[in-house]
Amino acid sequence: MKIKRYINVIIGVLFLAAAVALWAMPSDMKTPPRSIEPARVALGRVRSDQNMRAVRFAGVTQARDRAELSFAVPSRVVARPVVSGSQVAKGSVLARLDDREFRNAVHMAQASLTELKAQLDQARRDHQRFAQLTAAHVTPVAELEKAATRQEALEAALQAATAKLKEARRLLGETVLRAPFSGTVTGLSIQPGEWAVPGHPAVELTGDGAIELLVEVPESVVTYLRSDQEVKVQLPFADNRVVPGHIRTVARAAISAGRLFPVKVDLAATPGLAAGMTAQLLLDLNTERALTVPLAAVVNPGASDPCVFIYDQGRVRRQPVELGQIMGESIVVRGDLSAGDQVVITGQSQLTDGERVEVAL
Repeated sequence: MKIKRYINVIIGVLFLAAAVALWAMPSDMKTPPRSIEPARVALGRVRSDQNMRAVRFAGVTQARDRAELSFAVPSRVVARPVVSGSQVAKGSVLARLDDREFRNAVHMAQASLTELKAQLDQARRDHQRFAQLTAAHVTPVAELEKAATRQEALEAALQAATAKLKEARRLLGETVLRAPFSGTVTGLSIQPGEWAVPGHPAVELTGDGAIELLVEVPESVVTYLRSDQEVKVQLPFADNRVVPGHIRTVARAAISAGRLFPVKVDLAATPGLAAGMTAQLLLDLNTERALTVPLAAVVNPGASDPCVFIYDQGRVRRQPVELGQIMGESIVVRGDLSAGDQVVITGQSQLTDGERVEVAL
């Protein structure tokens, strides 16, 4: 038993000595020496590019010609020959009012005008006769002056009566509501037998002509837009079809601070394009110039500390960067680098700061 105990003690001492020896061994003897040949890398360049910012603004297409029509005179509706969805041509009757009162007004104005014309003809003959008698010293000059005054008064009254007749005829015409353009009836607010209130919408009409898109943009975007600018509009619920167009108007003032600016876009005639479709205005805005590097140059792009390696006279320098918008095969970066700097685009995953490298040809 003593011999076995001595053997165990000796073995333990040997293991302890081996562990101490390994701990005291120099670090350069623990791992094999690293190859002294520099890593081979490929390079790209930092560029100063125009930063393109793609934005979208949603809206709904609408007919350029559209109107909410109303009567200008009050009366009872006696006819409405259209229904919602009716296709009408320009000048078609949409609704008609009881016009008896207005026809009577026209007849009265016409009668007054006829009477005044007769009186004016008589006054002119009287003035001519008094002029002859005054020249022959038969009638005093005062009578001639009275005749001239009466003639002038009747001429003025005739002008007023003519204007009154014209206005009566206009009001008579207002009893018929006609389509100002060809289109589709999209809304009705009156029924036959109802009383039409002047200015109250009666018929809503949407034109069959050109289609436009109305969107509202913030002040950060409106400064990049101009009239006649070519743009593209996407129809997301119509197979993502893209329709060309151009900006017709850009509002240069909002209703109040912080409000959006209305923008109208004329759309090219396209089969299947109609009013009421959901649409998106696609804009590529040229903003300030920015530094870009090839996508392959970025190390740890999805991590919290992305970086690039800048090449300078055979060595590389690790440069942390902030990533911006992707522009094709490049990406916008912000950091301590300048346009024209060379960055490593291959072989950089194992590099360290200050390491010597060799550029692959």
